[in-house]
Amino acid sequence: MIHKICNRGNENSKITSFILYIVMIAGLTIGYIGSITYYKSFNFIINAGILKRVFVMAPLFVIIVYTLIFLVPSKIDKLSSLYWFLFLTLNIIPLLIVYIMSGLAESKNSEIYIYLITFIAVIGILLVSKPDFKIPQIKITPKVFWIGIIAFMVIGYSYLVYTLGLPTNIIEAFKDVYGVRLNYRDTAGRFDDYFIQWLGNVINPFILTFLIYKKKYKLIFIPFILQLVLYGYAAYKSQFAVLLLAPFFAVILKGGIKRSFIEKMMLLSIVVGLVAFYFKKLSIYLLIIIRIFLFPPLIALEYYDFFWMYPKMLLSHSIFGHFFKNIYNMDPNFYMGTVYYGRSDMRLNVTWYGDAYMNFGIIGVILFAVLLYFIMIVIKSVENKNIFLVSALLFGGVMALFNGPILTTLLTNGLGLGLLLAYLMPEKI
Repeated sequence: MIHKICNRGNENSKITSFILYIVMIAGLTIGYIGSITYYKSFNFIINAGILKRVFVMAPLFVIIVYTLIFLVPSKIDKLSSLYWFLFLTLNIIPLLIVYIMSGLAESKNSEIYIYLITFIAVIGILLVSKPDFKIPQIKITPKVFWIGIIAFMVIGYSYLVYTLGLPTNIIEAFKDVYGVRLNYRDTAGRFDDYFIQWLGNVINPFILTFLIYKKKYKLIFIPFILQLVLYGYAAYKSQFAVLLLAPFFAVILKGGIKRSFIEKMMLLSIVVGLVAFYFKKLSIYLLIIIRIFLFPPLIALEYYDFFWMYPKMLLSHSIFGHFFKNIYNMDPNFYMGTVYYGRSDMRLNVTWYGDAYMNFGIIGVILFAVLLYFIMIVIKSVENKNIFLVSALLFGGVMALFNGPILTTLLTNGLGLGLLLAYLMPEKI
């Protein structure tokens, strides 16, 4: 009897999830149509052939919804599972909608590109649903671990003071964010940005989360002051968000979070965005519907559209520029902003799969997907140590993966450092 009741409850939950996804898809489609009115400058257009594109993309909608309902666990307590779940809902579903409405690069076999990315995500979910992968661990004592953390902080902050001076623009950074940031980009070197990103996205959030974990509440002002120093240099507002969200995120994953709760929150956010559009509260609509859901996949399709025709970057804009010449003579993010939006000051950041195609084409998407699988396997292997602290180390980097290139996220945004620290972190700390 109890078994039948549980089965009935599971079935009802799956039906509810199915309805939620259908409504989400409909809501984002309405959101796209609404963007035509106020955001034509974002290149949101509707082209003929929608019914044909719906027919082509319909199998992917079925695969995605089936995967989300039947393959993603009903209670998510692993960072690796959460990543692929959010990747499908925040990236792939909007990507399909943007393609169906705009038909961008339809004549350039973009359907193959979209199908490939979708199957990469489904395979990713299947991989992380398997039994835990065992990676040989290096055991160090808590004392050695903390000596390493503190030494890294001393070196990082000392280097910043040595190269950039004392952070005297903290107040100015709140008044003129972009002015301070522009000055920072003109004066800071590569390692300055590395240390600011590593300290701000990994070390300081981890320190705050650890203090909360150990209930050392009188000391939590320390990571806030350290983050404020970094803000005085670069005015990265996102680092304050990472600092605050990392421990919150850790608390959620420690106890696990119901998939149905995330589904309802995403649908609620879409509804809020559409209501804001109806009442012409465009700043809210822009943030939720455009910035979070629709603009990132549009940018990814624009990168595909351009680099399908023109030479690939071959990582010539990165540290590998010593081996390959950047024939565009610009950072590709700014170059694409110039090409598609006529603004040389517009930084058009792209998702990892857009970056992969930009560099090596379809083969690049496959190779970068394999690298992403390896990253998720490493994450899965260290999550059993202390999910509360591990998630804090990896939060900033994993979140950057949604709208950033893999190699940049690994090196610059601190995901690589977070993985290393999570790997070295003792099980009892």
